[in-house]
Amino acid sequence: MEAAPGGDAKRIHDLALQIITEKQPVRVWPLLMERLTADLPCDLAVLIDLNWAAGTGHALTGSPDWLHEAPLDALIHAHMRSHPLLRHYARTRDRTPLTMDEVADDRWWKGEAYRAGKDAIGIDRQLALPLGSAPGRIRGVIMSRSGRGFSERDLEYAALARSLLDTVEAHEAAAFARPALADPADYKITPRERAVLTLLCEGLTAHVIGTRLGIKPATATKHTENLYRKLGVHDRVAALRKAHYLGLVPPPS
Repeated sequence: MEAAPGGDAKRIHDLALQIITEKQPVRVWPLLMERLTADLPCDLAVLIDLNWAAGTGHALTGSPDWLHEAPLDALIHAHMRSHPLLRHYARTRDRTPLTMDEVADDRWWKGEAYRAGKDAIGIDRQLALPLGSAPGRIRGVIMSRSGRGFSERDLEYAALARSLLDTVEAHEAAAFARPALADPADYKITPRERAVLTLLCEGLTAHVIGTRLGIKPATATKHTENLYRKLGVHDRVAALRKAHYLGLVPPPS
C-alpha cells in the first residue's frame, strides 16, 4: 500500500530537520541518499555531477554502500549521452522530476546502455531529481528500483525531495564551505573518501569511522586504501601530511 502524500510531507520535514541539525557536514549527502532510498522506497540512489559538453562526469555519492565499489563512473562515461533522462535535462534545462518511462522509447529498453546498467548495478525503472547546475552541466540524483515503475505518489514525493536537495546545497555552502580548501575532485577523491580523510585527521580507527559514517569498518578500510593510492602514499601519517600539503583538509591547529 502506498503512503499518503501527507506522510511524505512529514518525512521530508523530519529529514530537513535532521540535516540542519547534523553536526558532521560530511554526513549530509550520504544521509540524504540513505533516506531517499528508504522513504520512496527504491533500490538505490546516486548523486551525479556531469560536464555534458565534455562528455564526462562522476558519481559523487550513493546508497546502498556497495555502490561505492560499483563502476559508476565507467557507466557514466560510456553511456551518459544515450541516457534518455540525462538527454532530456541537457536539452531542455527542465528541473521537473521525471521517470524513465516518461521519456524513453523502445530503443532504450532494447539498447546496450540499459543492458550495461542492469548487468552492473541492477538498474531498471529510474526517477531523476535534477538540481541547480551551471550551463553545460547536469547535477542531480538518479533513483532506481527493480520491477515496478514509479507512481504519481512517488513523483509527488520526488518534487518535495528535489526542493529539499536544492535547499541542502545552499545550506551546505553557507554553513560548511571552506573556500580555502582544494577541490577533492581534482585528485579524483570522492565525497565519501573526503569524509573518511577528515575523520582520519581526527585519529579515528576504521571501526569508529565506519560508525560515524554509517558504513562497515571493512568499507572504511577500503576507502582509506583508495585514498592512499590517490594520494600516492602508503600509510596514515604520510596521507595526512600530503592532504595538508595539497589543501584537502584544514592545516592542523
